[in-house]
Amino acid sequence: MKPLKQAFYLRLSQADGDLGVDNKDESNSIENQRLLLRTFAGSREDLPNEAIEYVDDGYSGTDFNRPGFAKMLEDAKQGKIDIILVKDLSRLGRDYIGVGDYLEQVFPLLGIRFIAVNSNYDSNNYIGKTMGLDMSITNLVNTLYSRDISKKYTSSLQTKWRRGICTAGRLPFGYKKDPEQKEKWVVDPEAAGYVRMVFDKALAGWSTSMIAAYMNEQKIPTPGQYRQLHSGTGCWNRKVTDEEWLWDVPMVLRTLRNYSYTGALVHGKTKKVSVGNKSRRNVRKEDWFVVADIHEGIVTPEEFEEAQAAIRHTDMPPARFDSGFSLKGKIRCGNCNLVMEYHDGVTPIIYCGHAIESGKASKCDKTRHRSQRIEYLVLHSLNHQLLLLGTLAGQLEDKKAKHGAGLTAETKQLKKKIEILQADRIRLYERFADRMISLEEYQTEKTSVAEQLKTVQTQYDRLASLEQKEDSMIAEIEVVQGQAEELMCYGKMTREIAEAFIDTVYIYNAKRVEIVFLFDDLIRRVTEYLEQEAGEEEKI
Repeated sequence: MKPLKQAFYLRLSQADGDLGVDNKDESNSIENQRLLLRTFAGSREDLPNEAIEYVDDGYSGTDFNRPGFAKMLEDAKQGKIDIILVKDLSRLGRDYIGVGDYLEQVFPLLGIRFIAVNSNYDSNNYIGKTMGLDMSITNLVNTLYSRDISKKYTSSLQTKWRRGICTAGRLPFGYKKDPEQKEKWVVDPEAAGYVRMVFDKALAGWSTSMIAAYMNEQKIPTPGQYRQLHSGTGCWNRKVTDEEWLWDVPMVLRTLRNYSYTGALVHGKTKKVSVGNKSRRNVRKEDWFVVADIHEGIVTPEEFEEAQAAIRHTDMPPARFDSGFSLKGKIRCGNCNLVMEYHDGVTPIIYCGHAIESGKASKCDKTRHRSQRIEYLVLHSLNHQLLLLGTLAGQLEDKKAKHGAGLTAETKQLKKKIEILQADRIRLYERFADRMISLEEYQTEKTSVAEQLKTVQTQYDRLASLEQKEDSMIAEIEVVQGQAEELMCYGKMTREIAEAFIDTVYIYNAKRVEIVFLFDDLIRRVTEYLEQEAGEEEKI
């Protein structure tokens, strides 16, 4: 019977970050969770003493998208974990439905035994049953507690907003924190000059595209570039390449529509859809928290309203109606790396929106590509790659058949040798224990047997790995071929085909299109393996 593999899951939320302050309970600290689980496991004969630890320090229990938890779940799917221990159910999560799904569906499906020590829960006691009323109530209480904490936190923020206290982590372009009063803003003269430049151009009747082009021609740094140059803090969500990090129409619009530049403090423009959900939605303007005259303005309220009137006809680029476009979200500009726009007109086209919004400064291709042509190119290339994969599969099958029987026989012989050497090692020790040989003779013969065992074990592991690698790659290829047989019967590009086989399509210009397939890595691994084996045969 193989030994059981055990995991400890430890989680500490940001709300627990002040443990020890004002006599706050420290039992939830990572170290105390670790000590509790080790003590519990050590006291049980049915649990291993060793455990793999997965830690999420500073992550909320309302969201299961945590790195440590994700890694643990992935290892569980691969059969690397048999038992999971947590301090209590709230460490696993504070979402009633989510925790219930894991306890009653996910973990049982993976064959995982789950134990919550302080909650007195062991999934072995509920085989074939639901988690029970007590556990359901505990789970629900954890959810309600999390929602209550969220409401209190939101209420605390809103109280600060009404008092004109800034809680934003990043200030608008043109301001910096007061060195003496961190919650206060002061004008950054250089950056404020750039903001003023944008407003002046708008008030002079310039369009947003003209303003963006002018800022780029004058080599004015974008807000993100300026922040990076002066504070060393990068733009965490930037997707555009360094060469194409330019002013564009949306950037100009965001500047012109930021009411904070009048000297007012503006909060509450978005809010979470629900507790534990990272998605946010816009809040109606009349429900924003706006407190005037909190910091020095870069423009007057009158100038701000005049600028709004000047750009009233300009809206942020709307989301394009995809009309079932098969490659939606998968086509990127090869130059700026941004997702290309799709326009569903009489002749549907694909183009780089960044090239248009940034003006002449952008080096992106300005070509408007017919979507039908791109779909044809992708489908044609996909068929070619699937044929290549089929050829490689045939070569892999031939390789396996060629030395399959011999490989199995050799593996069995090596396994028998290992068993003999292991028996020799035991007999050698028995002879030494019975004083039939001296310590020196025992150590010499033991070293010899250990070296032989190591050599044979290495040979055995290599052959076993070879068999496993071939079987694994053949199985992966069969999955791709099965998908192709099911989806490629329509003779045209579909959304289902794109999701199954296409990672990204990079368009550089009308003559250069690069396609990254989801099974490219499989082709690479099979090719490298076949080349390596061919090289080994040549040596022989």
